[in-house]
Amino acid sequence: KYCRYHRDHGHDTEECRQLKNQIEDLIRKGHLRKYVDRDAPQGRREQRREEAPRQQEEQQQQQPRGVIHTISGGVASGGDDSNARKAYGRQSLAVQQVPHSRRLRTGGDEEVISFSEADYEGVRLPHDDPVVVTLLVELFTMNRILIDNGSSADILYKHAFDQLRIPVEMTFLVVDTPSPYNAIIGRPGLNLLEAIVSTRHLLMKFPTRFGVGEVRGDQEVARR
Repeated sequence: KYCRYHRDHGHDTEECRQLKNQIEDLIRKGHLRKYVDRDAPQGRREQRREEAPRQQEEQQQQQPRGVIHTISGGVASGGDDSNARKAYGRQSLAVQQVPHSRRLRTGGDEEVISFSEADYEGVRLPHDDPVVVTLLVELFTMNRILIDNGSSADILYKHAFDQLRIPVEMTFLVVDTPSPYNAIIGRPGLNLLEAIVSTRHLLMKFPTRFGVGEVRGDQEVARR
């Protein structure tokens, strides 16, 4: 089967519903008059007139009502100010020299952050678990921190913020809503730490003055 209208296989031209709708639409707009069968029985013409609105309605139902783009915001997009966000967007068009991290240089050689089979130690495979870690925040051991490189903001939930009672150097959005997590480390925090996350290994690695540091996700806590 070949459709000459779509120039593709799958159905015949005579069976093409989209072509029929297109022809009906042209006829309603006054085109193709010389091709319309004026001698067709009245019943057929009435049936076509009845079918046309239904076909038009079906065609409208197939059309998308709108487009939903990626929802992003917060510190990672330049902040809440409109001018700051526009300036942040224009930065992508500028050629810049990116400063390279020097913290990994130990003894003159630069260490490379990588992942290997040994990093699977303690991880139960297969899995699709999130990376949930415990970090020391200003002498507080904070559990249930989600590492989310899809988040455009670092989020600190209010119940954890109230327990800290201290200023935090990393810029967080404090959210007053129930959550199983105490905090979410998103792209701003990960970039600040120069961290690389492997969700497959449930592991985050980052450079320090003494070599590569790492924080392992707690798979049991993540599932619980």
